[in-house]
Amino acid sequence: MTHTPDKAFYRAAILDPVSPSSWRYIPDGGLLVERGRIASCGPVAAVGPEAEVPPQELDGVLVPGFIDLHLHWVQHAVRGRFHGDLLSWLERHIYPEEARFADPVHARACARAFFADVLRAGTVGGMAYSSIHLEALRIAREEARGRWVAGNVLMDDGDRLPPHPAALLEEARAWGPDGYAVSPRFALSCSAGLLEAAGRLARELGCFVQTHLAESPAEVAAVARAFPEAADYTDVYDRAGLLGPRTVLGHCIHLSEREWNCLLERGCWIAHCPSSNEALDSGRMDLEAVRRHGIPWALGSDVGAGPSVSMLHVMQRFLAVHAAAGVSVTAREALYRATLAGARCLGAGEELGSLRPGRAAHFVLLPWPRGTRDPGGALREVMAGGPAELESRPLGTWLWGRRLAPPA
Repeated sequence: MTHTPDKAFYRAAILDPVSPSSWRYIPDGGLLVERGRIASCGPVAAVGPEAEVPPQELDGVLVPGFIDLHLHWVQHAVRGRFHGDLLSWLERHIYPEEARFADPVHARACARAFFADVLRAGTVGGMAYSSIHLEALRIAREEARGRWVAGNVLMDDGDRLPPHPAALLEEARAWGPDGYAVSPRFALSCSAGLLEAAGRLARELGCFVQTHLAESPAEVAAVARAFPEAADYTDVYDRAGLLGPRTVLGHCIHLSEREWNCLLERGCWIAHCPSSNEALDSGRMDLEAVRRHGIPWALGSDVGAGPSVSMLHVMQRFLAVHAAAGVSVTAREALYRATLAGARCLGAGEELGSLRPGRAAHFVLLPWPRGTRDPGGALREVMAGGPAELESRPLGTWLWGRRLAPPA
């Protein structure tokens, strides 16, 4: 394990997101790290005098570590392997894969591989679904590297049943209210009673809620048949008390005007997963409606439907999918939605997603044309490539000022 010095001074280009429409770009920047936190960030000539140590020259650009707001770590081994309609894809491929996590040895090996791979891809935190098995969730807690929120999926269809309430409470409290997410998989895998119990649990713990909403037309139609008393899909969750400022809803592709207004009123977040939506041919999230209503959102890979844990790949597909529909999108917004937006969703906007002083020294080195004056164009070049290729595009990932991937 590499020793973390009390102080380190890095010289590289710096690209730091500020908002969806702005970033701070410093072609010749300095980043000073002290005791695992960013002490100073700015032009190297300004940071150098306070550093009192010689700079380590890095060939590339430093950006904040990526935040992936929606993924299934238990699907990591089969990411991108299967396609088809959402509902048949789940039954034929995903449920059998997740059943393997009843074996703690398998779960441990997969957890170690997952956290190593996301770090290699530059991701330092996010929100993850586990399987139904509490032991697998406990293993994920022990193996996690970075700032993760996670929860075991809740289901009560067929032989897939939720864990004993006392055991669930024990594990949820071990994660804490800022680390555990009550996670009903989606409405079709849960009875109305289970959804209501999930809502009560989230209120009792004060924790996050994560679930899926309106990912495919067939899913929306099936929910309408299963919950005829509800006004629409969103109302199913609202009736159960699952919607609020700590609720993160994956996809949100096929929503009505009433549903957009409901999400805004409840203060919910959306996890937008363009690479996954492409893979399953689910449709395009109505970015124009999200913007019009001012609903907060960030990007997620949705591995395993998504083919890659690389947030560079997710950013690439975000730009391509919406540009093809004639919607204005920028590399600036893509970076913000893959970093600071996700951090703010997790309640960690003062800790992650930025290179501002005081933040945790979680950052990524990306290849970069030296001295470029076109950061938007350069970032698009960095995003170019296939899903597997982009997982190894970062040149280094640091947590608390220590380089972890790839090993120095």
